[in-house]
Amino acid sequence: MRFRLWFGLSLVLACGCPGAPVLPLVPPVPTPEQRAWQDLELTLFVHFGINTFTDREWGLGNEDPALFNPGRLDARQWARAAKAGGFKLMILTAKHHDGFCLWPSQFTTHSVARSPWKGGKGDVVREFVEACRAENLKVGLYLSPWDRHERTYGTDAYNTYFTNQLAELLTRYGPIDEVWFDGACGEGPNGKRQVYNWPAYYATIRALAPKAVIAISGPDVRWVGNESGVARVGESSVQPASAVMHGRSEGKVWWPAECDVSIRPGWFYHAAEDAKVKTLRHLLDIYFKSVGRNSVMLLNVPPNKEGLFADPDVRRLEEFGDAVRRLFARDLARNQPVEASSRRAGPAEDFAPANAVDGEGATFWAGDDGVTQAELVLKPAGPVTFNLVSVREPYWFGERTRAYRIEAGDASGAWQVLARGTVIGSRNLWSVPETTATRVRLVIESAAGCPAISEFALYHSDLAPAPRPISLTTHKPARASNVHPEGTTYGADRAVDGDPDTRWATADGISQCWLEVDLGQCRTIGQVAIVEFAPRINRFRILYREDPNAGWAVAYEGKGQGRQHSHRFQPVQGRYLRLDILEASAPPTIWEFDAFEK
Repeated sequence: MRFRLWFGLSLVLACGCPGAPVLPLVPPVPTPEQRAWQDLELTLFVHFGINTFTDREWGLGNEDPALFNPGRLDARQWARAAKAGGFKLMILTAKHHDGFCLWPSQFTTHSVARSPWKGGKGDVVREFVEACRAENLKVGLYLSPWDRHERTYGTDAYNTYFTNQLAELLTRYGPIDEVWFDGACGEGPNGKRQVYNWPAYYATIRALAPKAVIAISGPDVRWVGNESGVARVGESSVQPASAVMHGRSEGKVWWPAECDVSIRPGWFYHAAEDAKVKTLRHLLDIYFKSVGRNSVMLLNVPPNKEGLFADPDVRRLEEFGDAVRRLFARDLARNQPVEASSRRAGPAEDFAPANAVDGEGATFWAGDDGVTQAELVLKPAGPVTFNLVSVREPYWFGERTRAYRIEAGDASGAWQVLARGTVIGSRNLWSVPETTATRVRLVIESAAGCPAISEFALYHSDLAPAPRPISLTTHKPARASNVHPEGTTYGADRAVDGDPDTRWATADGISQCWLEVDLGQCRTIGQVAIVEFAPRINRFRILYREDPNAGWAVAYEGKGQGRQHSHRFQPVQGRYLRLDILEASAPPTIWEFDAFEK
């Protein structure tokens, strides 16, 4: 699969523009399709199907197609709402795990053709695709490999069935820009599980939709690892190859992250959740933690039984789009004087420092060969007050930056560090304390190739999230001594996912238990914060150790102090951190378990 990447390098180098400046590559690099997808930043999921009418999240596969009857279905309304929100691509669940098809497939009768909607002559996929194109949105289709209805599931014949349906969609409704596969693989109606023929699926897409990226269970786009819409700090598009998805298990590949999250608690529409649409502040926080961390944000908005986005969702999309546009309405660094410690040789305009502040995404400043440390110093005409910084690099030549910092300077010549980062990639957003400075600089501390920056922008907005320390535990591997019988819904990872709406829960009757987090490396720990579902913890300890085979040491012993409580202690060094709950008045349930240096 990766042969295609290298074959496309000449296209990447040209950036689609003859004579465009080029840089030495820092492999791996994106294909033109991956770059086009990554530049979208915002994409929209549309979960719609038989589950909408049964009030379920996962259908059983035995639902009567007669249940599907959206009396006012209007895909143009979906597309207009997506566009108002600033989204550039929509993905429709053409078939979910229940096997019900939103198009009249010739390979099954379990589809809209057996429904009363439009007398069995309707085609949701057709209306969806036409609506996207009418509103100038790119088109994505989700096709679930898991099928709880199809009788051949669990046999070789199913792979043929699935490939036929995939080809049907790609030829009947193309061109398609993204094909979305999740990794669910449960039992079919015959009690069997399927061995998916991924190579055949990928080959079908490459042949019939060569411009499409294959997402999640695919070689082009990967799942970020949670359904909170949150990427890791320092999220990189360079990842180890997957034997299944890339045909090899050695080396590195370009495999950027997509951050999926629903605007509601569920993925399909439930009337009971009309009052639970995520707030604007929550969506902006997700935006900063996805788009602002070198990833793409995929927000799900489910149509209701009438076939419309509900009013609360439409309003929130409009608010979100307006807010993002307001955030970046005025770049305080635009066309201001700027200097660099190094400049690559070539025509004067190709690699000039001014390219980093010209507001043009395709132009960039670059340092000379052999330079791996450099500074880009903004010298505005007068003092500038800002609380938000955006940095980008021309990532289509590879991720170059390995460590950087952003600093503000005053008239005395002193510099204050505002933020530190590692990967820049397609974009990093930093919410910083409100700062007034006469100079602002981006210091690249290390790079894998000559440094290059396509954007160094400053903004001031009351919509920028308040800067706050990043928890050492966020999105780190976690396990627990006990998990509620509903399993992954309340798994240990939910207490460290940065999402205030998900939680780790224990089973009934539990009063003693532990939650353990692997920080990945030895870190200094001096404070923990615990957010409980209800104030249930009476006594607890914070334990730590550097080695998994070493004994636990006690960093702190304390008592619960309400639903939210924070505790400071003498800093300790450890890689493994454990919340050891010694006594609880009811089964412990934790929304978030955070740890900080101090």
